[in-house]
Amino acid sequence: MKKYILFGFMSAMLMLSSCDNFLDVTPKGQSVLDNTDEYLGLVAGVMDLYDTQYFNYYSGEQSGYPIIDFTENNGGDYTLAYAGFAWDESVDRYQYMPGGETDLYTASYNRIARYNTLINNIGDAEGPNEDKVLGIAQAKIMRAYNYFILVNTYAKMYDKATAATDNGIILHTEMDLEADSKQYTVQEVYDFILDDIKAALPDLPERAEDVYRPDRYFGYALYAKVLLFMGDYEGALAAGLDALKSDYHQLKDYNTNYEELLASGFPESMMYSFVKNDVDDPENLLFAHGINTLDQVAAWISKGYIDLFDLANDLRFKFFFMQMSGNPKAEQGAYSMMVSNWKWNTSGIRLAEVYLMVAECYARANEKDEALKYLNDLREKRFKKDNYQPATAENAEEALQLIRDERKRELLMSYNSYFDARRFCKEFGESLSKEVTWKNSAGEMETKTYTLSSNSPLLIFPFPQNAMNNSPLVQNTK
Repeated sequence: MKKYILFGFMSAMLMLSSCDNFLDVTPKGQSVLDNTDEYLGLVAGVMDLYDTQYFNYYSGEQSGYPIIDFTENNGGDYTLAYAGFAWDESVDRYQYMPGGETDLYTASYNRIARYNTLINNIGDAEGPNEDKVLGIAQAKIMRAYNYFILVNTYAKMYDKATAATDNGIILHTEMDLEADSKQYTVQEVYDFILDDIKAALPDLPERAEDVYRPDRYFGYALYAKVLLFMGDYEGALAAGLDALKSDYHQLKDYNTNYEELLASGFPESMMYSFVKNDVDDPENLLFAHGINTLDQVAAWISKGYIDLFDLANDLRFKFFFMQMSGNPKAEQGAYSMMVSNWKWNTSGIRLAEVYLMVAECYARANEKDEALKYLNDLREKRFKKDNYQPATAENAEEALQLIRDERKRELLMSYNSYFDARRFCKEFGESLSKEVTWKNSAGEMETKTYTLSSNSPLLIFPFPQNAMNNSPLVQNTK
């Protein structure tokens, strides 16, 4: 029960503290927890607060209509969403980002505070040494994951040529009210992340106690992801292949669900209402259900993303979308995404993503056939098996584009599409464009084209106000 005392103590201090990031809430050298079981509880159950809802607008996935009438500019949340949907750089997003208990910045640093508490104090707790080794490994890999999310939200995309001078984020390793803080460079943050991953990997378990705690294969998947974002494709490939060696984790075959529903008499047009997926499905390497639009209402997915699906044969479309686009105020061609029975892993990592990372690394190594193999290993689990056709490409460049499109389908409504927009805009100098058509209040059809430039400030989020008021940060954008 003492871990709840700690959580209550931390929550109270979060509201009162004027220290940077609201992190340093435990006096140096003191701890409330006594045994290793209580410390291990700090790793589990604290991954469900990622607020990723705005990412889906900024990536171009989510249509604003009819859920938000952006012409009204109705309040802070709507304005942040509007800036993303319309790719409007004139919006001063900072004024709409006070920060709070569940915003991404504060929630991530609160989790890091828990991990630091474990890492720094579990050695003095009562309990077996193996618990202490396990706890430190799991806390370090989760700390690395949170810092990866933070640096890819609030700093420039990693660029080897400039990372050593680009402003990054604050790093904390202690729970100490007297500790100084500073804003580290992007390179220093990535170095810290890699050090945590490498230190954790040897001691992560073959299989974690539950899906909310990291195992070895999540560790390798995160290692692959970090290296991929750094442009180390050879290293990312090796780590990704290691992540695929689990005897437990495996891709989910959507045909199983499809055939069960057909046998039960459900028409394809109604499958979105009845298809289910468990949190502890073996495809989940780590489950983290973020706070986003899907939690409250159906999300309208933009026509540009809908057009990527084979509407007749892709079971993801059958399972996740209402088979109609009839709301007259909606973007024309947008569909309503309905996942009330599907446990949507918005902020964790699934094995499917590892397949796509491995495929991408092979494509970048000009190994087209290997790239297509891993791409198709995933696709055959997602399409009706009777109509499935493997993806083909003339060369590695075409294969890479197929993989990028597959990432948009497979990793829909997670943070990945926004992060991908960041890295591909940076790498290829791409600009994004979308044409949106809807029916206005006068009943007339309107069409507008929106563009996101490759160096848009919208590809970085400003630090929220609570961070700027309590930390030695240099603001990155408005």
